Formats: sequence, C-alpha cells, structure tokens
Amino acid sequence: MQDSRTYTALALAGTIPFIAGALLPLLGHNSLPHLGPLDQLVSSYGLAIVCFLAGTHWGIYLAGRNKDLFNLFVISNAIFLATWFAYISGPIKLAIGMQIVAFLALLFIDLRLRAGEVISATYFRLRTLATLIAVLSLIAVIAQ
Repeated sequence: MQDSRTYTALALAGTIPFIAGALLPLLGHNSLPHLGPLDQLVSSYGLAIVCFLAGTHWGIYLAGRNKDLFNLFVISNAIFLATWFAYISGPIKLAIGMQIVAFLALLFIDLRLRAGEVISATYFRLRTLATLIAVLSLIAVIAQ
C-alpha cells in the first residue's frame, strides 16, 4: 500500500509541468526568465516523460513479465525515437503533437499489459489519469 501511495503521488506530481505549461499563458506568462519559452520547456519535459515510460516497458520486458505477442523493446524504442526525431527536426507544435500520439500509444500498450494482468488495475487507472492530464495540457499548449 505504501508503494501505491508513493507512485500515485509521484505520477500526479509529474503532471505539474504539463499543467503549468497549459495554465501560465492564461496568466500572461509565455516564457520563464532564464529558461525560455513555455512550449519548448513543456516539450522537453514531455520528451523526458516519453523516455521514462518507454523505459518502464523495457523493465517489464526484461523482467519477463510480458507474455503478449508484441516486443516491448522494439515498440517502445520506435515510439521514443519517433518522438525524439519530431522534437529535433520539426517545429515545436509538431514535436508536441507527436508527444500526444506517443502518450496515447504508450497508454494503449499499458491497456494490453493490463488485459494480460501484467500491470495492476490501480496502476493502469493512474496511468490513464496522468496521460489524460498530460494530453489535455499538451493540446492546450498547442492551441496557444
């Protein structure tokens, strides 16, 4: 139970930069002094989170817990690399759009992992909530 509370708190705290990126422009702040434009900051954070989530799939695969027909190594790497290439090569809105796709794809993988009872229902609900917050925030960032 302690671990559940810990990862819940950490996952929800992890959505704060996305929420801030969506809400600060409404308060007249489109950049942070010495750090840069909010859309670029949110995008770099989103890239880090996509990498982190892909890494969790690697951990599941390495632990031998994934009995599904898809290879978590390959698919999580492909998702991350597509996200990274969008980040380094395109306009910031393209990078953020790709992150939205990546978050939804990674959640779909987690749905399959949940169906296979690889991850718990509690963890999947938390992932769904965090993904919803991140995706809606990223959509708000793109719209600004």
